[in-house]
Amino acid sequence: MTPFRDLLKKPTGSKVYWDEQLRQKLTQAKEIICQLAKDGLAYYDRTRPTAAITDWSKEGIGFVVLQQYCLCISADSPFCCRGGWRLALCDSRHLTTAEAGYAPIEGEALAVAWCLRKARLFLLGCPNLVLVTDHRPLVGLLSNKALTDIVNPRLFRLKEQTLQYQFTMRYLPGKRNCAADFLSRYPSMRTPPDATDEEQGEDLAAAMAAAVVANLELSDSLTLDEDMVLQASQDDPVYQLLIARVLAGDWHPQKAQEIACLRQYYSVRERLGVSRGLVTYTYDQNHPRLVVPESLCQQVAANLHAGHQGVDSMLRRARQAVYWPGIEGDLRHHRSSCQTCNTHSPSQPPEPLLLTPPPQYPFQQTVVDICQLEGHNYLVYADRLTGWLEISHLDNHATSNAIQDKLRQHFSRWGAPEELSMDGGTNLLSEEMKVFLRKWGVKTRVSSAYYPQSNGRAEAAVKLAKRVLRGNIGADGNLDTDKATLALMQYHNTPLRDINKSPAQLATGRQLRDGVPTIAQKLMVNKFWGQTLRQRERQMGQQHEKIIQQRGNVRQRHPLAPGSSVLVQDQQTKTWNRTGTVVENKDNRQYLIRLQGSGRISLRTREHLRPGNAPTTSDRQGDNSQLIDEIPLTPTPQLPPLPRSPGKRKPRPP
Repeated sequence: MTPFRDLLKKPTGSKVYWDEQLRQKLTQAKEIICQLAKDGLAYYDRTRPTAAITDWSKEGIGFVVLQQYCLCISADSPFCCRGGWRLALCDSRHLTTAEAGYAPIEGEALAVAWCLRKARLFLLGCPNLVLVTDHRPLVGLLSNKALTDIVNPRLFRLKEQTLQYQFTMRYLPGKRNCAADFLSRYPSMRTPPDATDEEQGEDLAAAMAAAVVANLELSDSLTLDEDMVLQASQDDPVYQLLIARVLAGDWHPQKAQEIACLRQYYSVRERLGVSRGLVTYTYDQNHPRLVVPESLCQQVAANLHAGHQGVDSMLRRARQAVYWPGIEGDLRHHRSSCQTCNTHSPSQPPEPLLLTPPPQYPFQQTVVDICQLEGHNYLVYADRLTGWLEISHLDNHATSNAIQDKLRQHFSRWGAPEELSMDGGTNLLSEEMKVFLRKWGVKTRVSSAYYPQSNGRAEAAVKLAKRVLRGNIGADGNLDTDKATLALMQYHNTPLRDINKSPAQLATGRQLRDGVPTIAQKLMVNKFWGQTLRQRERQMGQQHEKIIQQRGNVRQRHPLAPGSSVLVQDQQTKTWNRTGTVVENKDNRQYLIRLQGSGRISLRTREHLRPGNAPTTSDRQGDNSQLIDEIPLTPTPQLPPLPRSPGKRKPRPP
């Protein structure tokens, strides 16, 4: 361009003659400029890694959008090599009067927000976007800082404008940020932001539609043939480099010396071949497999999981057809990310038996539950050590006050227990009940929702109580109280199967006098009952452990950390259609879970919880999970009393 410099000088009165030499110089200059533009500019390609570099100065703001065309795998991108990244878009503008007074961090945030808004038709929906800035505090602000933690209203507004984009932030020293720095110092001539800087509804709709269509182009093409793989391989420079290396067979003797993008194939290089323009992987001569280009790996994984098979089934099918480095991990990730499979996966196998420390004396650990029979409510109270059973009739409905009256009688008769096991009934977990038990110095142990195994003694006591009551109801529907009391006494005098001692002997040290004739010595206290009870508990623990081991399907699970997201199994439908967050770890594999959507707190066992980041599903109406905090006291409807036999009035049940 030297001959043309004289033309740019101020007029001196001398004449300039256009000749053949100047024409050739001009043609040569245009060819050089076109070649430089060809090497440095490129059309935007949504499949390539993209970087947007921004900068702010007192004069204006500017940005450049670059895309990767090199094969470098470096953390220094987009400056990994010279000419490896090409320019797809750039722009700049002057600052308004108000924007000129921004603080540096506010100005840099303004440059990022304006870049995203200006290039939204390219960057909205971009899956691999990197935002580069030379202001280090901005990296943390736009990366992982929540809106609620931002006090500055201007920064709050600018960060809010970036939330619809998916990107990662990267810091670049200012001395290397040449392109964006030049644009910000010498912006375009227009001073105010033009109309295209505003978010127009039609532009956003078009960009979102384009992103959706682009995703559907891949996700809806469920049928992939060899021609489609061949076409994708021709657009993949790494794949073409792999073909050349396989055909030449000139692999480096050491893996570290191999090109970075080909190292993942180094361990299987002896099994690679080329057939009809595609790389094949042959582990078994009967099943050669196509090496899939990286752009189709996700779609092939989706096709392998089309029938929602498990990981093993997907791998068996893949070993017959396709291969790419890391295929097993990708298939496992695809299966774990499938919302349908996570929701409808089968129930988890039971965990090993968690033995409760045995009580040391009678009525140290007791259980309580409420059962219904023939329209009446009964309070069932039993001792874990001796098996002693108490059945109390509750008038009309099982309110918290009525339950307290019955428990008060049992406590005064047998002593207040140290621990009382119960389920999650609202009348048992009311605030009045908590105050009552605290006065008596009783600790509570609440079983998990939909997990009666954790309170097996109470369930067994309810089953026994129903058998005693149901067997003594006459033809007229009335309960014969005397017969029911004698039946309960007979149970107390009947030896237990495993230790040949009755609950009466274990609780009182002697047999009770009933309708069965017995010698007087049997009614006296036995001084060796303590040793017998301890032996019984050990035998029961060994027997239960033996039964669990024979089942063979127990699994030990890792504990869940507070704050982690979990999937919650619905015990009615056996589906994992609820999500929540671990609030607190309890003893005995129990967790307080805050259910998403309703915000309720539910006590669940580990067997009904599974860790995971599958997409959330709203809690359904009709959730039967028990609330732990602030449980409303809902009275049970009034029930009619049992009909009485004419002319015969019987006492109330025990």
